[in-house]
Amino acid sequence: MYGDTKIPYTIITNKRLKNLYITISQTYGVVVKNPNYSLKSIHAIVKKRESWIAKKLQYLNLKKSISKIYEEENRVLLYGKKESILIEGKLENFYKQKSQEITPALVEKWALKMNLIPLKITFRKTKRRWGSCSAKNELSFTSSLVQLPIECIEYIIVHELSHIKHKHHQKSFWQHVEKFMPNFKKCEQILKEYSPQI
Repeated sequence: MYGDTKIPYTIITNKRLKNLYITISQTYGVVVKNPNYSLKSIHAIVKKRESWIAKKLQYLNLKKSISKIYEEENRVLLYGKKESILIEGKLENFYKQKSQEITPALVEKWALKMNLIPLKITFRKTKRRWGSCSAKNELSFTSSLVQLPIECIEYIIVHELSHIKHKHHQKSFWQHVEKFMPNFKKCEQILKEYSPQI
């Protein structure tokens, strides 16, 4: 109990762990990964972290959830706005199709501007990451990318293209991103309102 709120949590015991971990996600809620502590010890640790847990849960609830908007409002989140669109088939297929329609052209636009050409572009369902760049310079984007405002989609593309030149997040990487996307910090803040997870 946190005040008047009952917060359920799941305990997963794995004796190979060295420490106890508490993780929080929209999919699994509060999960305690336990090396082999007694239930009494686990409850005491969770109680000690109750304020942190409550804040994390509140933060997750504030994020725009694609499935929640669709199920509760019968609308889809598209380019940062809620739209009334009839969807035939699975929601995730709708987003993947829309992402595949717009992203390659935007990647080509920025690749030419930045003179950084990716080897390949793919889309996949993700829970945390908007995009990635492999060691082979293959770009991968979340299939729910089009839920974001266009400026944020372009920022993610610039971010991943920059990894072709800089395989890290050090100062030179961010300077390269800022060169092509001066307002990238604004986009970083906007992204905190969204989740890649469908």
